[in-house]
Amino acid sequence: MKRYFYKETGMYIDWSQLEKLPEIDTLIDIGVGPQGTPDLYKKFKKKKLILIDPLDEAEKFFNNHMQGFDAMFFKTALGEKKGSVTINVETHIGRSSILDVADINFEGEPFEKRIIPIDTLDNILVGNDLGKVGVKIDTEGYELNVIRGASKILEQSKFVIAEVRHNHESFKEVYKLNDFVLEMQVNGFILTMILTAKPFIADLCFQPLKDLHLSY
Repeated sequence: MKRYFYKETGMYIDWSQLEKLPEIDTLIDIGVGPQGTPDLYKKFKKKKLILIDPLDEAEKFFNNHMQGFDAMFFKTALGEKKGSVTINVETHIGRSSILDVADINFEGEPFEKRIIPIDTLDNILVGNDLGKVGVKIDTEGYELNVIRGASKILEQSKFVIAEVRHNHESFKEVYKLNDFVLEMQVNGFILTMILTAKPFIADLCFQPLKDLHLSY
């Protein structure tokens, strides 16, 4: 099924647009996975980096590859409130999700279910000296929940790059694209760049409307 969609729709990928991002003091990478986000780390290598992920595999990446950066790691999931939750850990670690995968996106049963802590971005970071912030979110269908727990940090943010679900319900009970866009609008952000577009996901960049000079 996945191959069918790629054949019919193709893919659009243009990470070179990262060069257009505004300057920041702190990059927050939510959903690090086993390989991190090297393009963003390279662009903001002289800035403060905050990596957040609940999995051991992400912590291992941080310990092995982030020497030489001004970086810290928080081992927790993020959502709308503090507590604990179960995550489905897949063989391809980057596909692991708090949500159950839908048939259309199924690649095999999770090899493990782990109980992990969950908190809000505001809870763990508000009060820190972050300056101007940039945020990246890739949480396999949980992006809207992350945003709903981050209203204070978003007030300091100059951009949010999120891997957003669209068109197909690739996880059970996942948000719809318009839900995410409307939540960003509530926080004063509008869509400014499409970095990638694939059958189930699109990497979208949002920036504060107040920072943009509109041309008519």
